[in-house]
Amino acid sequence: MNNKSVPGLRGTGFGWLWTGQTITVLGDRALGVALPYLVYQQTGSLRSTALLALAGYLPGLLFGSLAGVLADRWDRRRVLVATQLLQGAVILLLLLAGPEQLWLVTAVTFAELTLSLLALPAGAALLPTLVGESALARATARMSVATTTARLLGPVLGGVLAASAGMRGVVLLDALSFFAAALLFSRLPGRPPVERPAGPSTLLASWRGMGQEWRDGLKVIGRHRVIGTLFITVSLTSLGGTLVDPYYMGFVQGVLHATPAQVGLLSTVVGAGTLMGSLLSTWAVERFELRRLVALGTLLVGTLMLGFYHQLSLPPVLVLGALLGVPMVVANVAASTLLQLGTPDAYRGRVYGALGTSNAFVGVLATGGAALAGSRVEAVPMLTVAALLTLLAGLAALALPGRATSEAHAPPYREA
Repeated sequence: MNNKSVPGLRGTGFGWLWTGQTITVLGDRALGVALPYLVYQQTGSLRSTALLALAGYLPGLLFGSLAGVLADRWDRRRVLVATQLLQGAVILLLLLAGPEQLWLVTAVTFAELTLSLLALPAGAALLPTLVGESALARATARMSVATTTARLLGPVLGGVLAASAGMRGVVLLDALSFFAAALLFSRLPGRPPVERPAGPSTLLASWRGMGQEWRDGLKVIGRHRVIGTLFITVSLTSLGGTLVDPYYMGFVQGVLHATPAQVGLLSTVVGAGTLMGSLLSTWAVERFELRRLVALGTLLVGTLMLGFYHQLSLPPVLVLGALLGVPMVVANVAASTLLQLGTPDAYRGRVYGALGTSNAFVGVLATGGAALAGSRVEAVPMLTVAALLTLLAGLAALALPGRATSEAHAPPYREA
């Protein structure tokens, strides 16, 4: 895709970012479905797959905020290029992993996702500077369409490759997707380095400086009503969504008694609804107030979740599942656009890093609590709690002000 194919985004460099992120999501989703399957096939242990999942949450919890600080310190284009090259190189280490080397698979997963923490806030913070405020909602929606499509096609591609070429084929695909993205990101415009007052160049002083910058990022969250409200909203929806993960199969198999084919059908239907939501968001974000899309979309998601998890047969679940993805994606796109508009450019990396840390924390909290509770807690009550948390997030979003505070109108904050 080139920039000319997106009206209003011509010459911005958006096409390079769009294509690169789509490719990496496609490769990651392909590996993401094949790797847990291989681990369970080789070990027959749920504990092994749980450790693999934990390795996915821990990097964000440990390093998410630090990654945000670095994304604000460094040239974001160079961050994207360097992280893609390193992620591709790290993924290739999986070619050395044998059935008895679960530690290597877990270590590679941890390292690759740690590197991705730098890429995520850098890419999100770069988008508004590429396209400008007037085209940001349109660009975010188009990015959502592309990544949603990649998330749907990635597992299919991973399954086909795993069956035909084995795990090596999936690993090579993911590694090549990172290298291709690095080449595309190298075409993006850079930005001048942020000027900071000169000071001691010792390692301790450097760490203190980053700590001050992290605290400055938290002050931005606390002082900007838009950012603070969105932070609460997204954290609550993340907690509700993460709580679904450990109990979803208990509902599908224990309550609906779905067969493997029916589980696959349900996943396809939900995915189709998500794609429809991505397409709808390209229309909705330019015609309706963003704060209303966030609040009403999140409230609708919570309501649909309550209906979804209190059904006793598959047909109504299929209908509700198809509907669920539509407001979910529209609300997510609107929230992302508001967050980017409301955050001063110099602090976008830190705000996204703090949000990533928050999401990782609730992920560890939800999955760890589910592991400790085990079978003592039934699926439907916990899924009801997840729906109620989503409704609470929608109520919190009603407090969003009518207009986001853009960087140009934001109160100035001094760099550390």
